[in-house]
Amino acid sequence: MMKPETLGIAALNFHLKRAELDLDGEQIADILWLAVQIRKLEESSLKETPAVQIGEVEESSLQERPIEDSETVIETKTKTPKTQPDAKLTPPIKSASSPPTASAHLPPSSPHNSTDNSTEKTVSKGIPFQAPAAPALRQTLGLARALRALMRKVPSQTQTVLDEEETVTQIVEKKIWTPVLKPAPERWLDLALVVEESRSTVIWQEIIAEFQKLTELQGAFRDVRTWGLKTDHDGVIKLFPKGNFSANKQGFRSPKELLDPAGRRLILLISDCISPIWRQGKIHDLLKLWSNACSLAIVQLLPERLWGRTALGAGFPVQLSALAPGIPNPQLIVDGLPVWEDVDLANSLTLPVVTLEPDSLKQWSRVVAGLGNTQTAGILLELSLVASLPQALSTAQNQLSAVDLVKRFRTTASPTARRLAGLMAAVPVSLPVVYLIQETLLPESMQVHVAEVFMSGLLQPVSSQGEIVQYEFVEGVRDLLVDSVPIPDVDAVLEEVSQYIARKFGIYIKNFTALLSADFKWDKVTQQKIMPFAQITTQVLHRLGGEYAALAEHLERISSHSSDASIDIELEPFDFEVATIELKQTGWLRKETELIINRHQQQADGFTQDLGNGIELEMVAIPEGSFIMGSPKTEEGHSNSESPQHQVTVKSFFMGKYPITQAQWQAVAALPQVKTELKPNPSYFKGKDLPVERVSWDDAVEFCERLSQYTKRPYRLPSEAQWEYACRAGTTTPFHFGETITTDLANYDGDYTYGSGAKGKYVKETTPVGSFGVANNFGLYDMHGNVWEWCADHWHSHYQGAPTDDSAWQYDNENYNYQRLLRGGCWVISPLYCRSGSRHKSYPAFGHLDTYIGFRVMCGCAWTL
Repeated sequence: MMKPETLGIAALNFHLKRAELDLDGEQIADILWLAVQIRKLEESSLKETPAVQIGEVEESSLQERPIEDSETVIETKTKTPKTQPDAKLTPPIKSASSPPTASAHLPPSSPHNSTDNSTEKTVSKGIPFQAPAAPALRQTLGLARALRALMRKVPSQTQTVLDEEETVTQIVEKKIWTPVLKPAPERWLDLALVVEESRSTVIWQEIIAEFQKLTELQGAFRDVRTWGLKTDHDGVIKLFPKGNFSANKQGFRSPKELLDPAGRRLILLISDCISPIWRQGKIHDLLKLWSNACSLAIVQLLPERLWGRTALGAGFPVQLSALAPGIPNPQLIVDGLPVWEDVDLANSLTLPVVTLEPDSLKQWSRVVAGLGNTQTAGILLELSLVASLPQALSTAQNQLSAVDLVKRFRTTASPTARRLAGLMAAVPVSLPVVYLIQETLLPESMQVHVAEVFMSGLLQPVSSQGEIVQYEFVEGVRDLLVDSVPIPDVDAVLEEVSQYIARKFGIYIKNFTALLSADFKWDKVTQQKIMPFAQITTQVLHRLGGEYAALAEHLERISSHSSDASIDIELEPFDFEVATIELKQTGWLRKETELIINRHQQQADGFTQDLGNGIELEMVAIPEGSFIMGSPKTEEGHSNSESPQHQVTVKSFFMGKYPITQAQWQAVAALPQVKTELKPNPSYFKGKDLPVERVSWDDAVEFCERLSQYTKRPYRLPSEAQWEYACRAGTTTPFHFGETITTDLANYDGDYTYGSGAKGKYVKETTPVGSFGVANNFGLYDMHGNVWEWCADHWHSHYQGAPTDDSAWQYDNENYNYQRLLRGGCWVISPLYCRSGSRHKSYPAFGHLDTYIGFRVMCGCAWTL
């Protein structure tokens, strides 16, 4: 290897060509300039950063401020005693002045007691904890080299450069002193990465992100753009540009946008081919459109030995080659079809299939480049045959028992996947925990082994936070898997996960048993985060039997005093549709506005309260968070009572999915009286699914007290802060629909408009709850219009001095005549008063004559996933 100081320009160019990097002079100059700048930066950093000697860091200097999770922490050597070298997850350093005297110790909240979390990821909502993982995409250098065959250059159709040789020849021979231009060389292909989004995407998102970065930085392509592919609630396939992992706020595009008339675009569809659109054949028309016009390949995230368990198993495995570069798929040469099969090639899809392995990617890239007799793996799908698969699958699919699921998994899975599943069964299921197990206990495992477990049918989705899907083992599967895991392995995984949780919360523990009881010294947030681990671990200990079962019973007894009300509430996921309004400028000079309603499916959690006689009350889990309460002065319809805007922090709670209906009112009104009498059917508009109206604030409070006494759960009216937080559901616009509202989505006086909205219907009465079929991002219906909803607060004419938490703002000196809060607007009023931040008031005894005042309830039980 030549020394850097002796490496001249000619030698450098020789080595670059030897490495098959065809760079022009300008690109080489850029590389050399960047190398000089990096060298200067390194020298400057060495001069400005003083060396830290052992023992020079004083403890006081570490107490200036707490270390945030997002900051990078440079480890320095201090006089603090070292921890044991074999500890994989080191507990936080204990202060010598206050050693813990119990097995679970919550250190003071001073900065020097905080745990070093610099190498850990930030905890995201919905997942109890996250863990560091090894790089998801292995052999990145080999993958980059595999794409070299695509680095050819072609003459540009838009840019030119000086042709020096022709210019000199023209001057010498023709005496014409004008430059001769020629097309500039440029990269041959654009790359469109199309990522299929499905429930299994969460398993692969890190691999996809790293592969996307590799293609962008590798330099083989003129342009790299990433697209998302998903189905809407009607099962229609949608394409959208991927700025992030969600298409909810982006417009959908036509699939034809990926077609390039010049034939210089390469499409890679990244998928594991197991979603319903593959099994049902919905994606085939799209694939045919793309493959007929350009070179299309499937990047299969699963190894070839598992293809038969995906939709690719319905096709014929073939070998594909090409005699020309960049040809569309129908022009590929197909080899390897069974001679006994009469395949209809005209009605078939020919798809190269590559895996993220250097050899596979290299063979495919050479075929795309048209380099001779190279072949790449592919699948030929005969569409007439695939069309008959959904019906056959639906008739053949049976619900397997836990025993059969585990038996099938052990028969078909790899040994590493079997061991991974056993270790996962001992702790709560989440990808961060899986990554922790891989990093500490199973380093030989790869992402494909995670996929084997998640594809096996042993797990089922139980909830969703946005785009993040939560999983749990099918009932009975966890016990069967734990039975097959050696007890030392169970001990090891419990110890690793528990120590990591403890580090995240700054808790020192001697062993995992300390996390199995909610210590009364811990705050509720810490208890709620630890609860999933404690519940699963106790279940596992019971299953192990003997002294482990005795330990579990002992821990359950000592923790029973601190059990939370949320434990007896089993959260159930439910799907709902969310609608947002997009304002599109149309017409001459774009002076006209068109309202476009975008709809998408989401999922949330909740529970159902049985009120007897078939009447149920559906409650939705509202997550904790912070928001800006009130409306800005620039908002149309803003009132001084909605100022000043202020930040409010809200704890988790449950909110009624709908306003209380007349059927629910009648069920609760029949319960024993607590304080005041309730009319059994007070409403003017009659209908069991219509919201109850003509009820006073006192009536609503009595309803909540009767319901609480009946269910043994704390039901009450929401505070104003809870109501607005639940209504906005993360939005900051006047309505959770967006900047305006329409009578297609809510019940109000449609003779009036808001913002750029249009006039609509005025039904002049209440409508059945949920009849518009759309909710906000939390899963709550009818938050705008239909009936005003009582809140617990007293009326205040402004927010000066308002609470910054979710408590009700009430006067200390109780006075019956103080007015109470109303929120949400109603059927008889303009949309101006239906805004998320709009406030109204009425006296607590009033409402018996008002056909537009109702309410919805909240439940104060805390909850956690």
